[in-house]
Order: sequence, then structure tokens, then C-alpha cells
Amino acid sequence: MSERRLELYIRCTPVELWSAITDPDRTRLYWYGALNHSDWTPGARWTSESDDGALFLEGEIIELERPHRLLHTFHVVHEPAAAAEAPSRVEWQITPMGDACRLVLVHTELGRAAHAYTDGGWELILSGLKTLLETGQPLKVGQPAPM
Repeated sequence: MSERRLELYIRCTPVELWSAITDPDRTRLYWYGALNHSDWTPGARWTSESDDGALFLEGEIIELERPHRLLHTFHVVHEPAAAAEAPSRVEWQITPMGDACRLVLVHTELGRAAHAYTDGGWELILSGLKTLLETGQPLKVGQPAPM
């Protein structure tokens, strides 16, 4: 089992950041096109899926303190090796800091396949989230330019 921890600062309010994390119409703009659905209450199901309903990830909301903290399980369902592993946990911590928020994402209890599945993914998702909130536009990432 392993852990990933990422921290970044986003010029926004905690309410704006919370909304971007929990509104499927906004998650589709930075989370690989996926819509993240839940009623965002403890014990509720959480899913990340395509427009046509193909399920990528699922989990359960464990704890939340709107708009400062969210803890949920994270289970990859569409990739066989990661799907065979136990769910991991993702905690989102939002702290206001002047005209910005510090966002700390801690992904724990990752099995080997889930760790490989998320390699580089959280960095791209959080970069897209930051760009969306600060510019109002989705991040468009292409292939690296030749040197």
C-alpha cells in the first residue's frame, strides 16, 4: 500500500472550490471528461462516469465538512487489475488563505495497480481544476513539444 499527497494554491473561495469538486458539470471540464456524482452526504455513493454512463470509479462518502473537507473511498472499476484491489481513500482539505485556498489532496491505502492507475493523473486533474477556477477555461493539454 502506498500514498500520494499533493498540495496547491488556487485563487478562489472555499465555496467555489467545493462546488468545482462536487458539481458533475464542472468535473467534466477537468477530470478527463468524467462526471462525478453523489448527494455528498456521509454514507452516500460516489461515482465517476462518462456521459453515456460508463462507470470508471466508485466509492462512498465517509466524512465531509462543507466546504473544507471531504473524505471518500476510491475504487477503480473499469481496469481489471485495479478493480481487484480493495478501495483506497481520498481526502480533500480546503483551507482559505487570503484571496486563495490551499488544497491538499491525500490519497492513501493505494494498492499497486491503483497506484499505477493514478500515476500522473492527480497532477493533471488538479492542474485542470486550478486552471478552470482561475481562468474560467478548461486546461487543454497536448503532447509535449519537441526540444
